[in-house]
Amino acid sequence: MKSENQRILCDIAHCAFEVISRLLSRDQLIARGLRSTETGSRQIYREECITVEMATELLERFPNHVEITLFTPPEEKRTGADWYWRFEKAGRAIHARVQAKRVQRTEFGQADDRGFVDLDLPQLAQLGNATRHVPELAGLQVWLATYARFDATPPCGKRDLKSCSSHGHRDVCADHGPSLWIADAREIRQSMPSRVPIREIIEKSLRLDCLLPCSDRSGEDDGPASKRFVLSGDLPTYQECLESIERDALLRKEFEGALRIIA
Repeated sequence: MKSENQRILCDIAHCAFEVISRLLSRDQLIARGLRSTETGSRQIYREECITVEMATELLERFPNHVEITLFTPPEEKRTGADWYWRFEKAGRAIHARVQAKRVQRTEFGQADDRGFVDLDLPQLAQLGNATRHVPELAGLQVWLATYARFDATPPCGKRDLKSCSSHGHRDVCADHGPSLWIADAREIRQSMPSRVPIREIIEKSLRLDCLLPCSDRSGEDDGPASKRFVLSGDLPTYQECLESIERDALLRKEFEGALRIIA
């Protein structure tokens, strides 16, 4: 059963990689033809579009392991909202308020590893403030999710994840390079300027196919725990968290949706 759960979590992560990589690849290929010569943008897809596309495809392909809820924002707040993400495994969970950023390019067709991310550091500093007074959101972390195709070695040092005893499962991992990276926003805002090369963001981040299968390694120093991603058995339920967001006028303005992944 454990191996099956590991495989499902790994498959979910690689499905997310597939969706994000597809959109970034299309974006990279055709942005030049769609943008006017006067525009300063070298991108097509915004973060909120990538997030919704990823979440809905995960739900379609893994209906027994994925739930999503889209909140109804005010008319004036249609873009830029954060998400509530929750990952559950063996009766424990980790949850966070997530701000997503995508790779930006300085020229059309530029490879992701040459790109950068623009950070709103004051906004990152304020992300947790609105939830501190809500007991039902106890233990809520603040994450920066970065959408960028960049391959890097996991904290365990295993380039081939099949050789990682915690990640391992019977089947071969899907062949999709990582494109969803998650970092503790506190560390990012304390050590980063407002414009950061992708490589420096990745150094502070964890790939999703490590976070999902390996986050129960609470006593390890070479996995998700080394970057402060540890499952807890004391969190409020997913439904309690949703209800807290929906009945709080401020939080309803600041959250676009919720994503739950369960093994």
